[in-house]
Order: sequence, then C-alpha cells, then structure tokens
Amino acid sequence: MPNTIAQDMPTAHVVIGLAELAQVMSITPDKLKRNWRRWHAKLGMPRKHHATDVWPRRQIEVWLTSQAHVNATPSNDNTFEVPEEVHETRVAEQNKALRESLGVSG
Repeated sequence: MPNTIAQDMPTAHVVIGLAELAQVMSITPDKLKRNWRRWHAKLGMPRKHHATDVWPRRQIEVWLTSQAHVNATPSNDNTFEVPEEVHETRVAEQNKALRESLGVSG
C-alpha cells in the first residue's frame, strides 16, 4: 500500500521546534518555553506536543498571522501596481504588532 501525502512529508514540514519558533518570534527559546502556556490561555497560541517542545507548524503559522492585527490592503485588482516597499512595510507592521501582543520589547 502506498504512503499517504502526510507520511511522505518530512517532519520539519509538519511541526516547528522550540528554537525555530523562538527565532521566528524574535525571542529566546527560554522565554518561549516559560511563556507559551500564558500565551495559549491569553492569546490562543496552539498547544505544543505533550511529549516534546514542538508545535503544529500550520497552526502556528495561522496563529502568528492572526496576531498581527494589521489591515490587509485589498488586492483583487490585478492591474493595480504595488510599490516595492509595501511588502517590507507590511512585514515590519506585523512584526511590531506581534511583539506588542506578546509583550516583547525591541
């Protein structure tokens, strides 16, 4: 019997580890380990695996995106020219909003 798509996927595509998630969130792994339960209760952060420090990657991606609190510019008009600096501006706004919601300075 052939493997399913999930069985063929490397584990790194399914879960995100402590160090990588901390890097994405611009915090130390220690701070993430100490605070994830509070963020789970207060901000809806997904729960980590019960046996180790890994989180479901897709749920974390959705959660991080939802924490940005940045209004998206409608992009249905395919003729609209988007200035090059818009992406960098949006990423900076999202990072700032995420840090504020997590109480991280910087």
